[in-house]
Amino acid sequence: MRTRIPFVFVILAILVWTAVGQTSEKDWVQHVIPDAERSFDFKTVAKGAAPEHPFVLRNPLQEPIHIGGITSSCTCTTIDFDTEKSILQTYDELIVTARLRGDMFEGQRNATLTVIIDQPNRAEIQLNIRGEIRNDLKITPNSIDFGNVEKEKGQSRTLTVTYTGSNTQWRLVDVKCENEFIRTEITNDPAVVGKKVFKVNVSLDESAPNGNISGHLFLTSNDSGARREIPIPFRATIGTVIKVSPPALSLGTLLPGEQSPTKNVVLFGTKPFQIVKIECNNPAIEIPLKISTEPKTMHSIPVFYRNPVEGEGSPKDGTMLAEIRITTDIPGLLPTTFYVTMSVRKKENAE
Repeated sequence: MRTRIPFVFVILAILVWTAVGQTSEKDWVQHVIPDAERSFDFKTVAKGAAPEHPFVLRNPLQEPIHIGGITSSCTCTTIDFDTEKSILQTYDELIVTARLRGDMFEGQRNATLTVIIDQPNRAEIQLNIRGEIRNDLKITPNSIDFGNVEKEKGQSRTLTVTYTGSNTQWRLVDVKCENEFIRTEITNDPAVVGKKVFKVNVSLDESAPNGNISGHLFLTSNDSGARREIPIPFRATIGTVIKVSPPALSLGTLLPGEQSPTKNVVLFGTKPFQIVKIECNNPAIEIPLKISTEPKTMHSIPVFYRNPVEGEGSPKDGTMLAEIRITTDIPGLLPTTFYVTMSVRKKENAE
């Protein structure tokens, strides 16, 4: 699935950065990750599973944000993130993956992850994880990974759910999924004596479009309360997928008429592809790229801004926002989009 930053988010980010000198620490930190996204409940976790949840940190500021470190209050939860991306430029994202260790712990577990920011100002963000790890429930495998699937081929996987508790009436009653391209079916396995064993067939529909899909299946038992629902993560890559890095390119702050430096955006594909067309809605954006007919899994796109003082393509209200669309030779894949931003300061404020 192509990476696309909603236009509303980009406008919001520009408003935040122009006001950063007048806002409190709490205000800008709220835009790094909103309060509503700072907690996640795994609910029920089967023994042996190690479910994951991604927290996404974003830099909405003109200045870089430096992540000084991330810690966990409990060894039941481990943290994974790209340490090479500890410096987030404008609009950059950092995915912090929290993993609950159902393979090593049991019972109700809670952990607080503390993200330490030391630039441009010192701040801390707390992320919360919780879930009950059950020793009477085993699910194999503990996640569904379809891998890289050819377009219109489909795939299927099977989950085995085993209950070893004392409730003789226990059963799996339903499976739900928020993704329309995932199909599920439950069957009981009466051949296993002395255990409650259920099979869940999970299929990826042949009509699934190109791109990355991920989410959770929600197994439902006849338990009471929070124990009823058991989330199982799934993921798949259909066809050739292109990723843009960074999804939004900041050319910095320039004086009026000052040409920007040339910066690069990189397109990564799961299979070799060609670029057939590049379009931009701002004529002052230059892309000095000689398009090659050689299919490659990685293409580097150079970008700079001529920054005219007036006329077509000149910055308005001290800022510039442009959209660049890349069309490839991949059948059925929509153009890949990324954004370019820049701000202008007056000469008297240059020092």
